[in-house]
Amino acid sequence: MRPDHIPPIQARRFDVETLHDHAFSMAKQADNGPTYLRHGGKIAYVLLTERVFDEVWPDQRRAWAIDELPEHHLQMLMQAHDVAIEDDPDEE
Repeated sequence: MRPDHIPPIQARRFDVETLHDHAFSMAKQADNGPTYLRHGGKIAYVLLTERVFDEVWPDQRRAWAIDELPEHHLQMLMQAHDVAIEDDPDEE
């Protein structure tokens, strides 16, 4: 392999200072695994999407922020509804 064709060992890192230009790319990368966000040239944050976070640390006792609760409760309600419809014995 030529040096320019060697895949990177680590994923791309993003800088807080240029986050407005790369927010979509960062969110897309974070959905595939841990993503690092630098501040002042040093790693300041490790970003994970909720799906990846649940795979890495599955804890049903996890606390939710108050502003996340309505969305989280709606998601739980919809999941319970879908399960109830799939398990309904009266369904033809």
